[in-house]
Amino acid sequence: MDTIGKGPATRQRIVDAASSVFAEKGFAGARVDEIARRAKVNKALLYYHVGNKQALYTAVMTKNFDRVESAVVEASRSGGSSRDRLGRITSAVAGVLKQFPDHPRIVLREFAAAGTNLEPDVLVRIAKILETVRGVLADGVRNGEFRATDPVLTHVTLVGASLLLNAVTPLHDRLAEIGPAVGLPREDVDTGAFLTDLLLHGIATRKTGETS
Repeated sequence: MDTIGKGPATRQRIVDAASSVFAEKGFAGARVDEIARRAKVNKALLYYHVGNKQALYTAVMTKNFDRVESAVVEASRSGGSSRDRLGRITSAVAGVLKQFPDHPRIVLREFAAAGTNLEPDVLVRIAKILETVRGVLADGVRNGEFRATDPVLTHVTLVGASLLLNAVTPLHDRLAEIGPAVGLPREDVDTGAFLTDLLLHGIATRKTGETS
């Protein structure tokens, strides 16, 4: 056990351990003892660096949403049409979720619990992400690329689908054993590009003479 480490590396190890436990157990099922054991620290050091279970959860969520926000802002500022920017945002979110697979699992658990464990700092970050997406959608409406839709529902549709796709990807091999008809996309599939195409074009074919 590391009982003397007081640097940022120790705090990061604690937050990473907390992330894995919350992803596996949810907030209610997670235990500080287990987080400390995985982080290889004693509980006193864990409390010194981060705090109680709620503080650990907030630290995990703020770090994860900071990653998402950074990726979304960068994608939204990289120029091009509104369609291009929206596509890059969706792919950026999918990339973050794939790189940090604990996040979709934790978020889906939290959504099922109606967000009862989310502190204001986390909600502020979620609102900032939504505002960035809202701006891209509004630009698309103004320049005629998009029709007007509810920005919150559009955002939730894209992000919710990406969360679910990334959360269920680990089931691929087990489902593939049953048969190819129930196989899930492998990890190298660009789910962001798929979701953008589905949102912008749907799945229905157009009849002769039909316009959008």
